[in-house]
Amino acid sequence: MTDTTPTTKVPAWDLPTRLFKWALVVTIAVAWASDKIGGGNPTVHVLNGRIVLTLVVFRVLWGFVGGSTALFRGFVPSPATTIGYGLALLKGREGHYLGHNPLGAWMVLALLVLPAAMAVTGLFNADVDRMIVEGPLAKTVSDATVTFAHKLHHKLFDVLMICIVLHVAAVVFHAVVKKERLVPAMVTGAKPAGNYVDARAATPGSIALALACLVAAIAIVWLGIRAAGG
Repeated sequence: MTDTTPTTKVPAWDLPTRLFKWALVVTIAVAWASDKIGGGNPTVHVLNGRIVLTLVVFRVLWGFVGGSTALFRGFVPSPATTIGYGLALLKGREGHYLGHNPLGAWMVLALLVLPAAMAVTGLFNADVDRMIVEGPLAKTVSDATVTFAHKLHHKLFDVLMICIVLHVAAVVFHAVVKKERLVPAMVTGAKPAGNYVDARAATPGSIALALACLVAAIAIVWLGIRAAGG
């Protein structure tokens, strides 16, 4: 007789954290599409860059006041912890984490830093003749700085693509080999109850605080660009 008892679920990711993750996925996809196939409408690409930067600033703020698995102090590992986890993973003896495991935590940081760096360089980016696309702050710096920002902007995107491929591969590995379905947890916010290394259940962050972080992020990015001459 098949056991149909439902698996007990525990909170893993709160709503603001999940909304941020999927919003960043969408905006990165829009960044690629508006650059590769939307050259005739650069306004979308520039606006999308501001949204990416706003999202990252929100996530940084949320990393200090958000839910337990979103807090930087809760998942940024030391190098020794990361190496230890990697060695245990190779032996198949790694611990299970309710939030990010040490390797995943460093990838999350990379996927915050790289889009942020791309968005910042995009503010100063422009094509050679400044006829197709021009970032809101390109006119405030020298031509040499604009050229440097343009090259770095595209190089960073290549690095970002590599990180995304590695991230997706890790998610597939955990799903197929470790039987740990991470994508549903990123959608529903819950994981099966278990003996996790970091916590047995997550404590969600305040929705009011999340809204305050979002308002602050919008003000920092949009008013900051205007104050800088954009």
